[in-house]
Amino acid sequence: MGQGPSQPKITAQDRAIFQLKQQRDKLKQYQRKLNSIVERQKSLAKEAVNNKQPEKAKFYLRSKKQQESTILKTYDQLDNLESLIGTIEFKLIEKDVLYGLQEGNKVLSKLNSEMSADKIDKLLDDVEDERLKVDDVLNMLGMGAGLSNSEEHEVDEEFERLQKEAEDKSDIKLPDVPKHENISLPEVPKERIESPQIEQEREQDRDSDRQTHEPLAA
Repeated sequence: MGQGPSQPKITAQDRAIFQLKQQRDKLKQYQRKLNSIVERQKSLAKEAVNNKQPEKAKFYLRSKKQQESTILKTYDQLDNLESLIGTIEFKLIEKDVLYGLQEGNKVLSKLNSEMSADKIDKLLDDVEDERLKVDDVLNMLGMGAGLSNSEEHEVDEEFERLQKEAEDKSDIKLPDVPKHENISLPEVPKERIESPQIEQEREQDRDSDRQTHEPLAA
């Protein structure tokens, strides 16, 4: 009996590529979670503006800005992983494989320690109905010293846009009813207007009367 086809050997490079793709897929899952949280924070900020709660609105906007910053970092890391995967698949450079794994693990470890999406979601639910102290909550979330001056400026601008949207919706007015101008009508003639036929009949009646009253010849 002949031997069956031999199974392809799984190399260290194959395992490295597989692990890199796993790291890439996990990063994409984090991006989707963070994008969902960003949308929720934006919605909560709008609601706070409508409820005249500026401090709460700014808290949500600051938190949203932090998530957006983290998302940008994951995009950079994804680009690095995709580039590294392509290089490995074509050149099979083991050194680059190990470097990519180390970098991918660093990003995931950082996200797990600093940015738990479930933890942020739970905290936002807990503080929705309370007066927020932005600095304390940011420390609880592990977001560091806060935003830069330029990011604070962007938060203020977005808050003003949301506030203006709320004011514009409340100031919608119905169009004015157009005023009708007085339309002058032609004057009604004071004398009675006779038709030509009636005038002719009256002329014939006058001729008949004259003939009746004329004296007969002797």
